[in-house]
Amino acid sequence: MKKAPRSSPAPVRTGPNDGLGRLRFPTHKASLELALLGLIAEVPGVSGYDIMKIFDRSMAHYWHAHPTQIYPTLERMEEFGLIKRRNVVQRNRPNKHLYTITQAGERVLLEWLESPFEGINLKHPPLLRCRFLGNLGPDGAIAVLEEERRSWAIHLMRYRELEKTYFADGKGYSDVNQMFSMFTLRRGIDWMEENIRWCEWAIGEIERNRALFPAGNMKSEMKPIIPFDPVRHARKAAR
Repeated sequence: MKKAPRSSPAPVRTGPNDGLGRLRFPTHKASLELALLGLIAEVPGVSGYDIMKIFDRSMAHYWHAHPTQIYPTLERMEEFGLIKRRNVVQRNRPNKHLYTITQAGERVLLEWLESPFEGINLKHPPLLRCRFLGNLGPDGAIAVLEEERRSWAIHLMRYRELEKTYFADGKGYSDVNQMFSMFTLRRGIDWMEENIRWCEWAIGEIERNRALFPAGNMKSEMKPIIPFDPVRHARKAAR
């Protein structure tokens, strides 16, 4: 068995003091491995199938992972000694694997939880596209933003369903982990609502500033593509 990666304590460095206090420089980066460690720590003896269900229910709105990534990641974590697996034989059903975090895994998880604020290295595809929507003209830009608004509304509806299913019973939280799960879901709901408001604001700004757009746009001025004619191409090649 491979040894768990050792993270030697890095010297605590601080950034400039801008009047809000000094920030520590980040020393650990969030990862799928750390997300899975946290879930397994919460539910010792959890199966891979249940991990995927919990992940989709409580984390998919802020950390993307395809199901095909999860099992290979669990295998790597077991190789490094961060988790251990127990195989359970079942009659008339496929065997299942139950995962438990090890002491090495707990140490890695705690080091990350106590590490300095990481922040985000933002890559926001809708905003990158928005930066250049002027090339589509006002109507084209509005169409793009209306589609984006519908997409955010679909996400919001799904998050509201999760809230209603798991957190809207009026009985409070069943445990501390459910409380922090609700914190992340609440952030997702607020974010989707803000995205929708932003789309509506941007559409209104385009409507009020149609005069800023040139008469033509990149799409309307683009020459049509001439279809490839193999016969004509062969004649030219023969000359």
